[in-house]
Amino acid sequence: MAKHYKRAKDKRSLRLKLALILLVIAAAVYAVALKNQGRYAKLAEPEAVPDKITASVPAPEPKTREWVVVSADEGLPAAQERVEASKAQPPVCGYPRADGTPLLAILIDDGGSQMKLTKRVAALEIPTTWAIMPYRQYSKETAQLAASKSVPYILHLPMQAQSDKDSETGKFIIGRGMTADEVRAKTAKALDSLPGVVGVNNHRGSRATESRELMEPFMQVLKSRGLLFVDSRTTGKSVAYDAARKAGVPALQNRGFLDNSTDKAVIAKRFDELVRNAQKRGALLIICHFRPSTVAFLEELNARYKNVPVRFVTVPEMLALTDNGAPKKK
Repeated sequence: MAKHYKRAKDKRSLRLKLALILLVIAAAVYAVALKNQGRYAKLAEPEAVPDKITASVPAPEPKTREWVVVSADEGLPAAQERVEASKAQPPVCGYPRADGTPLLAILIDDGGSQMKLTKRVAALEIPTTWAIMPYRQYSKETAQLAASKSVPYILHLPMQAQSDKDSETGKFIIGRGMTADEVRAKTAKALDSLPGVVGVNNHRGSRATESRELMEPFMQVLKSRGLLFVDSRTTGKSVAYDAARKAGVPALQNRGFLDNSTDKAVIAKRFDELVRNAQKRGALLIICHFRPSTVAFLEELNARYKNVPVRFVTVPEMLALTDNGAPKKK
């Protein structure tokens, strides 16, 4: 009887020890689980992400851009305001828009004197119009290149500037002292030297374009040939645009020179000013030149022009879409 009781007591003691061991193991497992749960929860919280990771993947912020409104006629800052470019919807350039997207036409002057820069411009996708000087070494070759790329081109006709003396006729084709017949004859000859032109704009001409006696016979030739005219507005006293309208010649006015500086950064800033002016007016024609810094800027613009908040058009397209440069009334 004593032996049987002792064996039963030993069995109960063994079971108790096993139960205690199991309780200890369960407690340890539970503790480990709680510890891991806290660790994973912390990793899921944004503030627990290491600083290096946070710095390498910054949260995107809406970008804003400074635009400066510039009077295209005087070229002086008129006002400055911030435009949230991130809110602007990029236009589909090259197609008619009925949503009021402003128009921007780029006229590139002084073509015909070299071909290296001209070929670089010809490779651009941005709609442009070329103004080609008559009687230059590469005038006809430039016109042929433009035609091959479906780029409209106009005659860039030298006219007398304020700094030119009447005797310095080698500097210009149309100037003071010429008769109406001489103006018509010289204009016709220059036009005949570049077949395929769609119009004319003045090269220099701050003196000639102030004279109605010169502009009226000049416009008669353009009217008879069905050509357009762009007043480069090298003087605020120009009567050329008004003379064109009175003669029934489709006409536009230059509203800003893009590249008065050879600094590409300055050109880029000026472009932003002119884009803002286009947004204000609804339609804008600007002039630049076949120059190294200008062409370099245009090549950079070519990669992003579809995101600029304007629709790029050629000079003939602008005339078709506007009332001589003013947005058409609905």
